[in-house]
Amino acid sequence: MNLLALQRALWVACIAAEVLLVGAVCYRRLVRRYPLFVSYLALDAIGGALLIQLDYHSPAYAYGFRGCQIALVVLRLGAAAELYERISEHFLGIGRFRFYLAAVLTIMAALISIATFRPDISAQLGFPQTSVILLQRFETTALCLVLLLTRFTLLKFLNIRPPIRSNVLTHWTLLTLYFGISALSSAATILIGGGRSILPVNVAMLACDLVCLSIWIAEFRKTGETVPEVAPISAEERAYHEAVKDAVLEEVDRLVKQSRE
Repeated sequence: MNLLALQRALWVACIAAEVLLVGAVCYRRLVRRYPLFVSYLALDAIGGALLIQLDYHSPAYAYGFRGCQIALVVLRLGAAAELYERISEHFLGIGRFRFYLAAVLTIMAALISIATFRPDISAQLGFPQTSVILLQRFETTALCLVLLLTRFTLLKFLNIRPPIRSNVLTHWTLLTLYFGISALSSAATILIGGGRSILPVNVAMLACDLVCLSIWIAEFRKTGETVPEVAPISAEERAYHEAVKDAVLEEVDRLVKQSRE
């Protein structure tokens, strides 16, 4: 099987997997929790089903590809924001801080995305897909970085580890990988410049996407929306935390009395 036929087979498999995932999410009554993600998958599947019937080198394909990708830009951003809200639900008291955190992380991710990839594309500006691929590369890179920075900030830097729904953890990991795969493939497309030389990149991207979609289908379940119970702490841990609390309160009381003297 040559690469062109393999690419087409993987593309068909990814479209079928997206349809199955949309059906699974609806059947398991999870669509209300992830409506934007489902909308993104549905539009990507419909767009793929229409584009796969067209000649790859025809103007109709180029116009269709651009229109589909521009629409997906909005839903891709919505799916990431939706996941961020689902993550924030587990951090009680985060309140408006989540908006400030999202703004800071988005700015950081955008700056990193711009600074780390600035190829010379002057020879490709005449291609109709170039601007759309650049936009896709920038957005998916930024969203991947935002999700990574969110994980690092909340779980590592702030060291807050609440019990998180398994669906959210799975979605968090897979969507980060999914955006990362798209960012890498878009960057490779820009660097290579299109043509048949891009076939290995497309094959690798579609294969990785198919793996992600398969895991989503298998792991996205109704039971995954149940918040895990917090494991009881030992007597030693409880005594330690009580001692720390008492020490802090004593220090605060001492400072208050000192300020009144």
